[in-house]
Amino acid sequence: MTAVGNQELWCPVQRSVHPMLASIEAASLAWLDAYEVMAADLRAEFRAGSPGALGSYTYPRGTLEGTRLASDFITWLFAFDDLYCDANRIGSDPVEFSAIIGEMIEVLEAPGAAVPELPIARALRDLHRRVREMGSPVQQRRWTDETEKYLLAKLWEAGRRRAKSLPPLDSYVHMRRLGGANVACLMLTDVSLGCEVSAEVMCGREMAELVKAAADLADLDNDLLSYARESGPGEEFPINGVAAARLHGARDIATAVESVLTYRDARMRTLLEMSAHFAELVGSPAADFSRGVCDWVGGHIEWIMKSGRYSRASLDLRPTVTE
Repeated sequence: MTAVGNQELWCPVQRSVHPMLASIEAASLAWLDAYEVMAADLRAEFRAGSPGALGSYTYPRGTLEGTRLASDFITWLFAFDDLYCDANRIGSDPVEFSAIIGEMIEVLEAPGAAVPELPIARALRDLHRRVREMGSPVQQRRWTDETEKYLLAKLWEAGRRRAKSLPPLDSYVHMRRLGGANVACLMLTDVSLGCEVSAEVMCGREMAELVKAAADLADLDNDLLSYARESGPGEEFPINGVAAARLHGARDIATAVESVLTYRDARMRTLLEMSAHFAELVGSPAADFSRGVCDWVGGHIEWIMKSGRYSRASLDLRPTVTE
């Protein structure tokens, strides 16, 4: 494994976890198993990464049903990545992968069509149904649109993996935001809280910047903490911000890591600025949504440092709440 230095992840937002963590995690894994998405011989390794726990860290204030929905979606995303994207032959072949992506998009756009062939698609159809039942038509459209962007961006990743090439960090972050699925997850924030942010507020500059900053932070923190694993012997070409910085001017890995850290800290400052704006609207759906977005950022760091999916020893990156 390649060490990336003794650095800290600056995170001044408060963190908490849903009080029903254990039951939500167990229920999400059982939900995925019910659709037989993951083969029996792969389940132990998959569960060791605690995919079913992330929802409780990132939606700690949601209703039980709302956090369950978000947790199931996150668990689905991990399964989709593991089965079809990361370190997988299909995820390196844009042509073959396009057929998988097409089936997922058909489920989202025509959920009443014939029962999908793939178990992962049948599970996605169930998520679509539940978002429709729990949220408004506008909330469902937001989630559907962002999930489709995620799926299409996975084709871009497959192409980059095949070409063994990434764009400069600024362009990479834009595409990573689409392919990281964090915006899709964030679109379930008000659904999980039982409220709805108006279209005017959601489409406004401040909320758009808040959501983008939160998504970028989760993506870049993931990149920093997973780079050593993704760039190890025998691994596929990493879709990773550290790799992008290294390919475009960084003289070594340490310099590349510093570039990514500088970028993510700027995004943290944007998050703090935009969330402060909404904090003044006490008791409004916008204020609750903004707080939930910050919960996502802090909860993601809390989970990722505890998850067996990543190796802290090889990275030596530590979170900090120092301002």
